[in-house]
Amino acid sequence: MIPALDAYFAENNLEWLSALVNILLVFLLAGILTRLSSRLARRMAKGRLSRYGQDDTAARRLETGLSLFEGLAKYVFYFIAAAIAVGELGLTSTMTSMLAAAGIGSLALGIGAQSLIRDIAAGFFILFEGILSVGDYVLVAGVEGIVEDVNLRTVTVRGYRGEKNVIPNGAISTITNYSRDDYLAVIELAVAQETDADRALDILYEEALAVYEKMKGEGVQKPERVGITQVAESGVTLRVTMKANAMQQWAISRETIRRARLRYAEAGIRTPHSTVLLREEGK
Repeated sequence: MIPALDAYFAENNLEWLSALVNILLVFLLAGILTRLSSRLARRMAKGRLSRYGQDDTAARRLETGLSLFEGLAKYVFYFIAAAIAVGELGLTSTMTSMLAAAGIGSLALGIGAQSLIRDIAAGFFILFEGILSVGDYVLVAGVEGIVEDVNLRTVTVRGYRGEKNVIPNGAISTITNYSRDDYLAVIELAVAQETDADRALDILYEEALAVYEKMKGEGVQKPERVGITQVAESGVTLRVTMKANAMQQWAISRETIRRARLRYAEAGIRTPHSTVLLREEGK
């Protein structure tokens, strides 16, 4: 790569050292170009992000595109570096002749690349159809969490405990995306059989309305009274629903149930309980 340096090494019979230095420089340059292209792309994307304003979906799609570009740039630069390294080591003709002479080598490479090709093909359709975006809350291949990275080969999902899950695109058969439409918060609370179910449902609905008023400006819609959903020996299950943005459903459900239980305690409404009879032996 540096003619003067190569000539110096050649004069001192250190061609192997020249090849080693060239390989190190090539991979160093690949790393630098990868980082520079990433920074340049993100700098250019800042202007577009400001145009989107509060459009979270468009912002997530732009972030997904940046993630894809960074992955492709990394593959391209390091692939070129690897090809140059093979040439520096003088293995190009050797590898070609070995693979041409032994068809089993090509067969083995083809079999080994099947999963990689499947992952890339699946990733292409996921990205082309816009099924996933960075920042979406999803259920993918049995893993639930927030999408952190999407590229042609894998999808990275961060679980709610903080675990990082890297899923090959070829292993994805079903995708549940909770972030594309309004999510339904289902608020259920059970009361004892002898309780006035209508009064208990009124209280649950009133507390859901209070939570709605508190979160009105955050994409939450007015709650709906569903009613009694189950009658069992242990008690009666009541249900109220409320449409909200993805990932708000848990906070809505927790706050409504907390408030309703406090009201139940004040009104003397009992929750389901089990009765255990103990009988002395012989009686």
